[in-house]
Amino acid sequence: MDDGATDTGASAQVRDLTPARWPLRDELRERSEEPSTSWAVATLRRKLLWLSWLRIVSLLVLVTATAIFSGSTGLSLIEMVRDTLMWVGMAWLVPAALYFPVLLTVKGRRSLQAIAFLQMAQDALLSAVLVTSTGGTGSAFTFFFSLNIVVGGIILGRPGTILTILGSLSMMTLIALMELGQIGLPWFLSEVIARGSLNAVLYSVGLNAVAFISIGILSSYLSEQLRRSDLQRERYRSTLEDLRQLHESILTSVNTGIVTCRLDDRILHVNRAAEEMLGIDMNRSKGRDLFELMPDLREPMANYREPFEVWRAGVSGEQRWLKVSVTPLVSRIGEMMGRILDVSDVTTVKVLEARMKADEQLATIGKLSAVVAHEIRNPLAAISASAQLLSMASGMVGDDRRALDIVVREADRLNEWITELLDYARPRKGEVMVMNLSELLEQVVQVVRGDPAASRLEVASDIEAGLALTGDPQRLQGVFLNLCKNSIEAMSDGGQLVVRLRAETDGGRRWGVVRIIDNGCGIPQEDLERIFDAFYTTKPRGTGLGLATVTQLLEEMGGRVSVSSVPYVRTEFEIRLPA
Repeated sequence: MDDGATDTGASAQVRDLTPARWPLRDELRERSEEPSTSWAVATLRRKLLWLSWLRIVSLLVLVTATAIFSGSTGLSLIEMVRDTLMWVGMAWLVPAALYFPVLLTVKGRRSLQAIAFLQMAQDALLSAVLVTSTGGTGSAFTFFFSLNIVVGGIILGRPGTILTILGSLSMMTLIALMELGQIGLPWFLSEVIARGSLNAVLYSVGLNAVAFISIGILSSYLSEQLRRSDLQRERYRSTLEDLRQLHESILTSVNTGIVTCRLDDRILHVNRAAEEMLGIDMNRSKGRDLFELMPDLREPMANYREPFEVWRAGVSGEQRWLKVSVTPLVSRIGEMMGRILDVSDVTTVKVLEARMKADEQLATIGKLSAVVAHEIRNPLAAISASAQLLSMASGMVGDDRRALDIVVREADRLNEWITELLDYARPRKGEVMVMNLSELLEQVVQVVRGDPAASRLEVASDIEAGLALTGDPQRLQGVFLNLCKNSIEAMSDGGQLVVRLRAETDGGRRWGVVRIIDNGCGIPQEDLERIFDAFYTTKPRGTGLGLATVTQLLEEMGGRVSVSSVPYVRTEFEIRLPA
């Protein structure tokens, strides 16, 4: 069990590349103690370019100083030395200048290291020529070798220090052998090198060797410290970049709008959620005045005591209720630097609050309606029974009988309306069972065909057999009959009524889909969204409770109803019930 957990954790660490895992990344970096390739290449190129500029400036100073102080002195040796220095400096300027285009085009680290070795070899040769032409091992220009050692350590670290020490010692040994006449001299140095005694040459070489090694040790230590400092600085820079990216990612991904601004109300940052809610551009808003973009916030923020709400259009143009909270933006030492606006969309909450209030009002109306309907029904039954008794009397004829018939008919209609009102306000809890929806719809079609009001209609059915679901068959039959009755009333001049049943799968769930279709007068577009509201009707003698009761029953069963209509072409009620 423990081994499996360990393996899972290890694999998660390998796959997790988010900026949040700094400890793992820092651990890997500390193990390697090497900077990333791109950073190392950029650093090495920058150092080589800096060295190339330093080399050119040094050579220009050497040539210029030699030219200024090269007046006639009458001493032929000094003139030859000066001429040699000038020509050597001018000759070395050419390759020094050629390094720039090469360094700017080379991209590989190994190629840059090769150029660095070539530069160090060239500098060692230049130092040897300068030392040889100005007195040999005792020349004042031997500090150029020390300078090369320091530069080698800065450019290539400890390997560069060791190589430049060996190169400098080799060059000093070669110069010493020239002074002692042990090897031949180049033609351009044969007239300027000074001959020296063995003791003096050995003393100068030994003294310079000690100096080279001491400077090399110090340079190696300093270069290593400089490398570690650069590595640490790069690590800090990378960590800060990760923190900035993490900050940007968090602010961008949260659903709450965040706006930060300075004390002078200049915007510092706007996340994507705030951009969408407030209808402002997150890139173009930085640095602009907050109240210039959102003037409706000026007054509530000036008198800010608690979160406030504003009505504002979003990016897509829809109107939204926004709740804004303002908190101080403080620095590391607790000093207030600006303000943070926390913006949340409360439009849905407002809609729900309005619906709750409407539902509370409807519940109150429902309770009142139930009481009123109950109190009316008993007297109404007595009135209807009395009217029927009077109408059966032998002496009741003519207008009196017609008047009593009207009383009975209207009493029955009022009783029907009260029954629908009670069904809506206080629904009956029927018997829920597994039923055959196909057989139920076949029975509904037979009842509709036997209705005298449908005698002029063509009633057709297209019902998939064997579809079963759980529900209250009695109340469902009332739903289908109610919808079919509406279709019959919409086709007073004749038409076709189709009842269709299919099993469909939607969202991974199986549904029984009933469609009741007619080609009657249809429903106007402006009424489509309101026909399921309670007490809304377009019929002269309608109650407005039939479709509202249908919706209520289907929602109790987990179903839903929808309608589409093209007047005098097609009207379709679609009922979806979970199968």
